[in-house]
Amino acid sequence: MSPRTRWILIGLAVLILLMTVVLIAWVTTKKATTGPDREAQKGGPTVEGQVISAPKMNRFDLGEFIATSRDEDLHYIKIEVEVGYIGNLEQELKNRKAELRDTITTILMKLTIQRAKEDYIDHFLHKDIEKALNQVLGTSTSESRITKVFIPTFLIN
Repeated sequence: MSPRTRWILIGLAVLILLMTVVLIAWVTTKKATTGPDREAQKGGPTVEGQVISAPKMNRFDLGEFIATSRDEDLHYIKIEVEVGYIGNLEQELKNRKAELRDTITTILMKLTIQRAKEDYIDHFLHKDIEKALNQVLGTSTSESRITKVFIPTFLIN
């Protein structure tokens, strides 16, 4: 057998070996994503009779806020705030909207421009607002509480 034929046979053997490995990997992942009835599984495993449902989160719009920063130069921070809450807080949020707005404005006025940017990017601003609003409402440990703060608009002048 010539050296050229030997190299061709070795190349074919390596190619067949690679194709076999790829086929085995594909079949294994296909079996992992399909259940015993050959339909794709959705989500994680569930026990029969067990229904996993997260509490429904409602949203409440607190509106737009404009506050001056703590910098020596005159800068404004403008944000819009919506809160996500669970439970039945709708009426209390409507009744205490002015108090909640004052709390958010106070938080914004304590920030410098640099700190506001960093806190917004790192979502610390969101968490600070959430914590302060729950303290104002007195709902930090109950089932009816603010769970998420959304800031769709964040502008600095």
